[in-house]
Amino acid sequence: MTEVHLCLNNLTDSVSLLSLFPSSNEYEFTEKKVFRHRHHRICSCGKEMVHDGYDYVRKRDFGKVRVGKKLCKRCGAQHHEDKSFWKTLLSQWKELTTSLIFTLRDSHVAWDVVSKVMTFFIPCSKTTAMRLFNAKIEQFHYPQDNFVVVNYDEQYPKSGRTPKFRLTLLDYHTKIPIADELFDNKEDDTIKTFLKKNLDTEKEIVIITDCDRRYPAIFKELWGNRVVHQKCLLHLNKLIVKDFGKITSLQDEYSLYLLLNIFYNRRKELKFLERLLKKETAKHFEDVKQKDDWVQQKLRDFRDYVKSLEHERRRGDKNLSQRPLWKAKDNFSQLLRQQQFFPKQIIARLKMIEKNWEYFTAFYSAEDCPATNNAIENFYSTSLKTHRKKQLRSDLGLLNHMKLGALKRAEGFNTSGRTFLQIFGMIRLLVT
Repeated sequence: MTEVHLCLNNLTDSVSLLSLFPSSNEYEFTEKKVFRHRHHRICSCGKEMVHDGYDYVRKRDFGKVRVGKKLCKRCGAQHHEDKSFWKTLLSQWKELTTSLIFTLRDSHVAWDVVSKVMTFFIPCSKTTAMRLFNAKIEQFHYPQDNFVVVNYDEQYPKSGRTPKFRLTLLDYHTKIPIADELFDNKEDDTIKTFLKKNLDTEKEIVIITDCDRRYPAIFKELWGNRVVHQKCLLHLNKLIVKDFGKITSLQDEYSLYLLLNIFYNRRKELKFLERLLKKETAKHFEDVKQKDDWVQQKLRDFRDYVKSLEHERRRGDKNLSQRPLWKAKDNFSQLLRQQQFFPKQIIARLKMIEKNWEYFTAFYSAEDCPATNNAIENFYSTSLKTHRKKQLRSDLGLLNHMKLGALKRAEGFNTSGRTFLQIFGMIRLLVT
């Protein structure tokens, strides 16, 4: 362990000082704040070297540190002591500064504001902050492994006014991105190239996507029978809600929830609507306007009821319960038998579900397979929010923000375990 010469000024900081220097007992830190080799060194000419004062190692805004040097009196050769302890301490400060910049950029703080925040610690220009950010982000690489269950999705950001296509693969178990890239289009060949580059097409895989009709053929071509493809039920429900459009009657609301009831338990909502429909049938209205006002009020009551059920589930940390496979089949079969009572658009949706039934029900038979693509949607919402994805001006800006979200999940921002005050306090023990 390095020998520290204590005095009244550094007596209380002995433990901190010992943690700064090499563990070797060949070094010493004198009372004059000089770090040097304790023993004499033999020169290449064979003569023993002697202590010859010290050199300064400077860092602007921090100060200067004295590092010992030796001199050979025979040949005049000089030897300078190891400065790695000082470089290590400064690298910890740099790492913590970079983590702060990452945290600010993750909250979409402008570079000008980042520079202003840094003036409260050590002055740092916008250019320097960007250089630290880019140097760290370029070192990050997406983890590569043999993944079994992956989420795949696409996002549509803009580089200035130019539309871009963001293709993303996410490891479902760790929630860490496998790959996240920008393209100028999302044609079939682009998707195939992206998948082949980042996934092993020779091994079995479970992949979860939205309801794009092109995916089954693409996956079949790449993996053959080695792929289990699950289409997201949440996306399906969104399409069903969109099909019904603006609902103005209790019967349309009831029909909507009959379709939503295929894979998820909507029994409570359906019973509530059945009671309202009975009241509507039994009630006498003076004119059409009175009926419309009554219906709209009951629809508002129903939606308040749906919100109360959702809040109750959230307080209990529960999700909407899924139907078992036999019940989902039974509910869907009943809807097919009654399809003549639905509008053409809803009939088309039922035929689409029937055609893709194996893709909507794959999660029942595949182990650890989720029914939705919520994991990757959550990653999108934290890495490049909807209103932010159209505000960045360059491809590099988009890529950096995409990597920032991945790095945050994979490594986090602050790994030093020390604060600015602690590191700066240790630096002050060394400088003169």
